[in-house]
Amino acid sequence: MEFVQARWYGPGRSVPIRVIVIHDMEAPEGPNTAENVAHWFATMSASNKASAHVCVDANSAVRCVADGDRAWHAPGANSDGLGIELAGYARQTREQWLDQYSKGVLENAARVVAGWCQKHNIPAVKLTAAELAAGKRGIVGHRDVSAAYGQTNHTDPGPNFPWDYFLSRVNALMGKPAPTKPSTRPAFPAGLKPNSSTPSAKPLQRALKAAGFMNKTVAESDNYGPKTQESVGLFHRKYPQYAAQGSTWDVAIGPKGWNHLFTLAYGK
Repeated sequence: MEFVQARWYGPGRSVPIRVIVIHDMEAPEGPNTAENVAHWFATMSASNKASAHVCVDANSAVRCVADGDRAWHAPGANSDGLGIELAGYARQTREQWLDQYSKGVLENAARVVAGWCQKHNIPAVKLTAAELAAGKRGIVGHRDVSAAYGQTNHTDPGPNFPWDYFLSRVNALMGKPAPTKPSTRPAFPAGLKPNSSTPSAKPLQRALKAAGFMNKTVAESDNYGPKTQESVGLFHRKYPQYAAQGSTWDVAIGPKGWNHLFTLAYGK
């Protein structure tokens, strides 16, 4: 990993590292975005002091501050935190965070974060602002630090950051077992309609979660309710060829769409 020393940081630490903070750079997608932001940290004026431990884009990771030093990235979590900057914007949709470029960013970030979790004994779990303030160990966004400590108003990496997908990659890179795949492909739940529970929507929900279209924290339910409908809408917008002509976002996936979704989710 290239090392471009940031100009502004705090040498040493007085407390152990316990949290990893995810940021976005508010910078465009590009092959040199990580390098450009790292050099910006290295030459930043005294009127705008900031830094991060690592910057990543789709093809590289650049270290700016050593783990044993305090980057100035998230007031309230600088003393016991590690900060990583991801190429992209807080305004990105979930689909934009999961496009080809951003998946490269997420993969490089996951590799760095997995290494940190193993090195510093940090569980690869997302903390709420309340859990962060209570002293728990884990991973947060800058928005959580702002909410927990009230020292900044930053909201990155945004409300649509795909935490479920990102954490699944971190855990996979740490060697934790992947979710068990179904032994056979379930038949498409024919007749499934919005706000109905017959047939059960659970197989659809599981496939949507595995494919990254639905937050894994959403509880399973037989009912094809609003959250599942919204996730189907994300799938339809990504793959409009599987939405029936004239259908709206809340119409269930048809048999061809089900087969494609299942392949995306489980690779078979």
